[in-house]
Amino acid sequence: MDRKQSLMYEISKLRQRRQYAERRCEMIGQMLPACLIFRARVKGDRVLQSIKTIDSNMGYKSYGYLTCFYQGRNIYRYIPKKDIGKIGQLTESYRIFCQSMQQIREFNRRIVGLLDKIGEIQMEEIKNYAKPRTKRTGNKKRGK
Repeated sequence: MDRKQSLMYEISKLRQRRQYAERRCEMIGQMLPACLIFRARVKGDRVLQSIKTIDSNMGYKSYGYLTCFYQGRNIYRYIPKKDIGKIGQLTESYRIFCQSMQQIREFNRRIVGLLDKIGEIQMEEIKNYAKPRTKRTGNKKRGK
């Protein structure tokens, strides 16, 4: 029973963590299923840069683009600088939502695995009570 109780304790901890992730998903609010990328123009060449490597002191301008997969195609859309803050928050909300959903799926897989182990332990306990059937040799005569 000690092994079974430790598995039940682990399941309860996973349920708590899953509930926290579920609440985080519920509280996300508006989100935009796309990625915000920045393209920098360096001496006439376009080079993809991450947001952290773009510096205004380096002498080039960066342009924000929204990219998403829509109807089998990648769509790129220019985002004006005035809207980058709001779009950034919406895409970040979507990223957090996806990460939380991934965590929830992982918690569910682990919980199901632990429940399978508990089921195996319970079946082992039943084997202790079930007596194997003895085979008759046929030597004894039955009374009439």
